[in-house]
Amino acid sequence: MKVFIVEDNSLTRFTIKTAVEKIKHEVMGEADCFKDATEKLRGITPDILLLDVILPDKSGLEVLKNFRKTNAKTRVIIITALEQDSLDQELMAEGANHILRKPFSVDELEQAINKALK
Repeated sequence: MKVFIVEDNSLTRFTIKTAVEKIKHEVMGEADCFKDATEKLRGITPDILLLDVILPDKSGLEVLKNFRKTNAKTRVIIITALEQDSLDQELMAEGANHILRKPFSVDELEQAINKALK
């Protein structure tokens, strides 16, 4: 599977990338903000988008809304430490396939990817 990661924290992004590669998926790209994600995701179709909610310029929700305008096939896993039912509901309504809470293990990431692909 080809995975794209949107996470503003470079250490967390590196940790996620390492976990994705450990479970034998390919990281096809990374971004650290809405602007970077929008530019890098233009014209590509990852199998999985791992998306943080809190970004420095706009929210992950805005990335999701923008991404879904042109890509309905990619499975989107929200990665967040936030626990808000109303936000979860909005993310799912906008096309997220799964929400994974930080911190998480490699096994939990693998389970989230498998669940999102079903």
